[in-house]
Amino acid sequence: MSRRCMIIALVALGAMLTANQFSIAQSARDADFDANGIVDFGDFILFAQAFGSNQSNFDLDGSGNVDFPDFILFAQRFGQGMPEEDITVTLPRGIKLEMVWIQPGRFIMGSPTTESKRDDDEGPQHEVTITKGFYLGKYEVTQEQWEVVMNTSPWVTGSTSQDRGNFPANRMRWQHVETFILKLNEAEGQHIFRLPTEAEWEYACRAGTTSRWSFGEDSTRIGDFARYYENSRRTIVMGDGSIAYGSPEIQKTGGVFPNRWGLYDMHGNVRELVQDYYGPYSEPAQVDPMGPDGPTGSRTPSGSHVERGGSSFDPPEWIRSASRSVGWVPNAFTGFRVLMEYR
Repeated sequence: MSRRCMIIALVALGAMLTANQFSIAQSARDADFDANGIVDFGDFILFAQAFGSNQSNFDLDGSGNVDFPDFILFAQRFGQGMPEEDITVTLPRGIKLEMVWIQPGRFIMGSPTTESKRDDDEGPQHEVTITKGFYLGKYEVTQEQWEVVMNTSPWVTGSTSQDRGNFPANRMRWQHVETFILKLNEAEGQHIFRLPTEAEWEYACRAGTTSRWSFGEDSTRIGDFARYYENSRRTIVMGDGSIAYGSPEIQKTGGVFPNRWGLYDMHGNVRELVQDYYGPYSEPAQVDPMGPDGPTGSRTPSGSHVERGGSSFDPPEWIRSASRSVGWVPNAFTGFRVLMEYR
């Protein structure tokens, strides 16, 4: 038997093995390491090279190591393509709203106590199962998309007022976001659009990783994947031709690399409102958690909702995958992205 045939046979054997702890395998998107649209021999070679390491991209069960349980999960996905395709929703005036398919799966929500610069409200870590796949906005909702749906411009003038269509809609108030989503659902004729829950947002942000950021632990790469205060400051040309830098500002969507699942600006640019009210985490495993029915704790004024992802105004520690903030009042760095349910 050739080496190739032996490897394929091992994969087939692994695919027949089952255990309760593997009943919810990671998606084909997780195992498509070379991003060619199918889990194939090329992915197996990459997986084999990572076997025995702690490379998070290949740690399919989130155990911290690439080992035999990850091989079982990989084998279950061998030969599979992406089961759902990304879609585009057409808004008034032909404006497009691009949506990325997110497979169901399981992840560890929150941050470990050892994570640098973490806040106490990011724990305790707990296992979360997302049982239904969904579509999530490829980008934060833009000012152009907001205008064609709402016929208003809720942002302030400034550098973003020129060619502002691809900038995130900002200065968002919760009730206005609800109206935006209501209009989307009325146009569709069914209730399929909403904000993501906090758990859905973090699951999509992490994209199968367990590191501080969805791109890993290397802080020198933050500027490649995130809009934060260091790469979002306004450039000022002085009278003598020298360059000075002003305060941070929101930036055009999609100006940095996406995460592994094709979502842009999950770290930084604008803080994204989610469906949940702010509340403490609990340690037991949860399935499709919805968060508390109302605000809890001294940090939360009446009507406050969680914001995730950090903004252009924030330092690196505030744009981590597990970082949480409270929507006190709308500001220039408050925005959102929409979820579309799969039915």
